[in-house]
Amino acid sequence: MNDILVINPGSTGTKVAIYGDSQILYERTIEHDLSELHAHSSPREQADYRKETVLNWLNELAYPWKHFRAIAARGGVIGELETGAYQVNLDLVEASLHSTTPHASNFAAVIAYDLSMLWGIPAYIYDAVCGMGKPDPVFTISGLKEIPRPFVTHVLNSRAVAYHHAAKQGENMIEQNYIVVHMGGGITTNLIHQGKILDFVGDDEGTFSPERSGRVPCRGLVRLAYSGCYQQKELQTLLKGKGGLVDYLGTNDFRLVEQMAYEQQNPMALQVIQAMALQIAKDIGAMSTVVLGHVHAILLTGGLANSDRLCSLIQEKVGFLAEVHRYPGSLETEALAKGVLRVLHGDEIAYQYHS
Repeated sequence: MNDILVINPGSTGTKVAIYGDSQILYERTIEHDLSELHAHSSPREQADYRKETVLNWLNELAYPWKHFRAIAARGGVIGELETGAYQVNLDLVEASLHSTTPHASNFAAVIAYDLSMLWGIPAYIYDAVCGMGKPDPVFTISGLKEIPRPFVTHVLNSRAVAYHHAAKQGENMIEQNYIVVHMGGGITTNLIHQGKILDFVGDDEGTFSPERSGRVPCRGLVRLAYSGCYQQKELQTLLKGKGGLVDYLGTNDFRLVEQMAYEQQNPMALQVIQAMALQIAKDIGAMSTVVLGHVHAILLTGGLANSDRLCSLIQEKVGFLAEVHRYPGSLETEALAKGVLRVLHGDEIAYQYHS
């Protein structure tokens, strides 16, 4: 009874894993049919649907739930949470179900709570999407008081990569300033100071990504909104789903974009890659100013960190600030499991959420 069940929902699938003996024992991304997701339209219905797929997976493995010591779930967008762990309680479930910001990670706490009640074991969320604590008011000012900066970024993987790098280098993360660039379907640039994210460039205020527009000129966006060509939902999808590489080149697959640029000599593809690298570098530079240039390392992570060309272009522009290190892919599963294990071992204390 020492294993951890990890639950990490995404927009079209739910990542699940069983972590034990300091390693991932089983792992799978359960893909969900879009028609099924649309059929279960309310948050409660969709959480129940995803929970059943998790139970079905465990049944396929013939894995006995009595081996679980706890459940580790991705934390959603439910206001200002502290960095670290929260024990999942009914207040947290209700806040997740009624979040004003739709996000797949909101389902995780609901699923985890139901299973924890079923099995009689504790459930936790760790490093929620909004888990950066109460920000300094200076960082919330956007330029319009009606639109404060939303404090939502890739907290989980960014801190996980920072933990991993610090351990690898024999450093104390609390004493370091790292800039972590999460380069996936969305791209965020995160300044980690004293072990927490102090400031960041979010996916709607930074560079474009495979399927998101990133920052766009305000006046142009207003013209587009009132052009009569888009309903609100369509425009939101254009910005987050059909923007970035999808809009310019018709694909969200960066590998295909590299083929277009370097094998097919497509000038637009080459320009888009160069622009992406430039914009990421500018975001890194912006974060360096927050700590007066005292940056100990720049860490590139996410799926796009597999690209030698993109990472080289970024390194050329920011290498003068600090050493650049690559950690392709995601460490989210390990981060969720290890975070909960630290709570169970008494190395961290889990917060209690109250509405």
